[in-house]
Amino acid sequence: MLLRKISDVGRSGSGRLSRSLAGLEPQTLDRRGFLKRSGLTVGAGAFASQLPLAMMGRAEAATEAKSAATKTETRRTVCTHCSVGCAVDAEVRNGVWVGQEPVFDSPLNLGAHCAKGASVREHGMHHDSHRLKYPMKLVNGKYQRISWDEALNEVSAKLLDIRKQHGPDAAYWIGSSKQSNEQCYLFRKFVSMWGSNNCDHQARICHSTTVAGVANTWGYGAMTNSYNDMQLAKAIMFIGSNAAEAHPVSMLHILHAKETGAKIIVCDPRFTRTAAKADQFVRLRSGSDIPLIYGMLYHIFKNGWEDKKYIEDRVYGMDKIREAAMQWTPDKVQDATGVPEAEVLQMTKTMFENKPSTVVWCMGQTQHTTGNAIVRMMCNLQLALGNVGVSGGGTNIFRGHDNVQGATDVGPNPDSLPGYYGIVTGSWKHWASVWGVDYEWLKGRFASQAMMEKPGITVSRWIDGVLEKNENIDQDPNLHAVIYWGMAPNSQTRGKEMVEAMAKLDLLVVIDPYPSATAAMAAMVRKDGVYLLPAATQYETVGSCTASNRSLQWREKVIDPLFESKPDHTIMYLLAQK
Repeated sequence: MLLRKISDVGRSGSGRLSRSLAGLEPQTLDRRGFLKRSGLTVGAGAFASQLPLAMMGRAEAATEAKSAATKTETRRTVCTHCSVGCAVDAEVRNGVWVGQEPVFDSPLNLGAHCAKGASVREHGMHHDSHRLKYPMKLVNGKYQRISWDEALNEVSAKLLDIRKQHGPDAAYWIGSSKQSNEQCYLFRKFVSMWGSNNCDHQARICHSTTVAGVANTWGYGAMTNSYNDMQLAKAIMFIGSNAAEAHPVSMLHILHAKETGAKIIVCDPRFTRTAAKADQFVRLRSGSDIPLIYGMLYHIFKNGWEDKKYIEDRVYGMDKIREAAMQWTPDKVQDATGVPEAEVLQMTKTMFENKPSTVVWCMGQTQHTTGNAIVRMMCNLQLALGNVGVSGGGTNIFRGHDNVQGATDVGPNPDSLPGYYGIVTGSWKHWASVWGVDYEWLKGRFASQAMMEKPGITVSRWIDGVLEKNENIDQDPNLHAVIYWGMAPNSQTRGKEMVEAMAKLDLLVVIDPYPSATAAMAAMVRKDGVYLLPAATQYETVGSCTASNRSLQWREKVIDPLFESKPDHTIMYLLAQK
């Protein structure tokens, strides 16, 4: 009878307690309620037994047609929330995404989900109130619904007018690391046919410093090993990475290595969840990564821990690194980093005595004004120890978006055509041949051959392309149109100047599954000239994506595009037709 009294209190009470207790009542069943419901059930059974046969239906098994209509299909896709590349089996019934399971035979996620991955089905919900459902344009400071034909006609007309008045470089195209490899490739092709190198994507403010630093060290800007291979490491050093929170499933492989005896070192200004799993936590002063690594190299060279044969056979210029490292004595390192000599020596000894050892970093390394130099130092450390090109070793950079590696490989880079070909004459001739167009025709799409072979504006500087005096920018026109295609300015700095730049544009187009901050920022300062076009998510189309460790995976289409959204490549095609 105690529960009955609680229910009474819940009905007469007030506030949060009464509401929460009132919610218990439907599940509460005392003796009197049990007898009431039992009597009702018995009475219903007795009543049914008195019905004439004509009024009683015969129970039949579901027909094959009905069974087929409710059949659950399984479609394999890849989580879009980070770059680990976890495979997901989506369960679809009658075109509705009804469930999901992590893929147990995936070498990346090994049948596991993190909290982010477990929520991917929410992107395919018909009741998602956050989705951009149909094309819209800004009219008198308010967004109004328009048709796709209206949107495409008006946007294409305005773009062509800007091109005619100011040239092809007056438009800036911001692509996306969320698009598939095929869409990223088509986006770069689309902008090339438009006649400009003014395109970029999220990697610019993400791991572009890593790509440049690692590529300049050994030729390719990506992880050197796979997640699975890291299980073979005997020591793992995290610096500028909090994988336990940012890339949770990657920790499966790290913890497997730890279970087999690997030592884990975490260098970070703050104690993180990754640090909670470390054998040694090193708290360094923010921005002092280079002195810390020089401090490690000092002990390596002083104690003769470098891999002399490896360096002699495979490394060029290590003598200059040695010369610079010997100037970073322990007292100087401690002054710069705040890390005592004993801790630096201990972590260095751990990396030397437990080989192969690997180094992992993320945004904590790249998001510096000296990001390139920091990345080079990580590579130099591993080269000195002979840890590159060996299983369980290497430098492993955990990237951000699900296809940021693929977008960097084949996508809208302002200084390169797909495949890191660059933008010199020979590169353009090659891709003109691949695309089946005449090189001279393609060159004619650009303002000049000089502009054709000049890197475009980066996404972090498009604001200057709008606001700076014309003589201060390295192209003839200022920017008059910006197309945000799958990227938002949330993570960019200079917000006040960005709003000013948006106000000055002749045209701003946002193509995204969600309205994003771009639409809100533009509406703050504009009355018109802004268009929102709904793009489908990657679960509503097909395509491949490249995980951080360069694993290429194919996504099946889980569901049809929701509302009036269209896949990115379809929108490109429709715009190109105009």
